[in-house]
Amino acid sequence: MPWRILLIVLLPLFPLRAAARGTHASPPTGADYEPAATSPEEVFAQMRQSFRPDRARGQHLRYQFNLGDPQGGKWWILIDDGAYTMGEGAVPHPDVTFACTGADWVRLSNGTLNGFQAFITGRLRVSGSQFTARRLDEIFP
Repeated sequence: MPWRILLIVLLPLFPLRAAARGTHASPPTGADYEPAATSPEEVFAQMRQSFRPDRARGQHLRYQFNLGDPQGGKWWILIDDGAYTMGEGAVPHPDVTFACTGADWVRLSNGTLNGFQAFITGRLRVSGSQFTARRLDEIFP
């Protein structure tokens, strides 16, 4: 496959957060400000806060996160028709599995590591449904 087609196919898989796009916004302040996560546990805690049930209605999705050292561990998220459950460990038969180091997962979530570059360089591996992988950022913005 020519590289241009590969880029067109893969680029939408990893939407860039504002920090990665290079936009210049004023620093967040006030009650809505949440400091950048420093561990995978904090990333998943922030995801709990950002869940959008309206975007998860009618969805039945299983996500697995296999994070290596440093800050490694396994986490899972189950989306079931507008609700979710989340925990540590493995989920049977995931629709999508994300694999990277825990430190890279934190950087990806904070927007300091570009998802597309992480994927192309092998720092992030995604297996399973690419459509379902894209849905994660919509359900947990």
